Amino acid sequence: MATIELVSDGPLLVKDVTQCRNSRGEAIAVKDPFYLCRCGGSANKPFCDGTHKKIGFKSAREAPPPSGGSSSASGGKSAAAAPCVRIKKDGPYLVTGVPDLKCDVAPPDPAQYALCRCGASKTKPYCDGSHRVIGFKDDKN
Repeated sequence: MATIELVSDGPLLVKDVTQCRNSRGEAIAVKDPFYLCRCGGSANKPFCDGTHKKIGFKSAREAPPPSGGSSSASGGKSAAAAPCVRIKKDGPYLVTGVPDLKCDVAPPDPAQYALCRCGASKTKPYCDGSHRVIGFKDDKN
């Protein structure tokens, strides 16, 4: 079963997800398992390179997570999608088909949710739009 685990003050550990796509829809080669950066500082985005340790990244949530499924575009229950992580241009990871997110707060819509990758969200691990405020850039993806 596909899972995403939150490493405390570190990356996202992704297991049994074989589809990862950049913002242009192109496949990114991954080996199972893989680690995705969520501090925003990796020189090897979207993958973790250990920068979170150097910059003192803290993964603690500062505000309640988003509610009402605002990060979802699925429109409710749908056919199970193949597990996939898509990278939004200069924005979050859009996750579909991963029923097991190992997190203390369930996503607003388990069929599709957005995970922060800039490190600035106050609703970690979920995206709250902070990437726009801080000017997060990822020219490669």
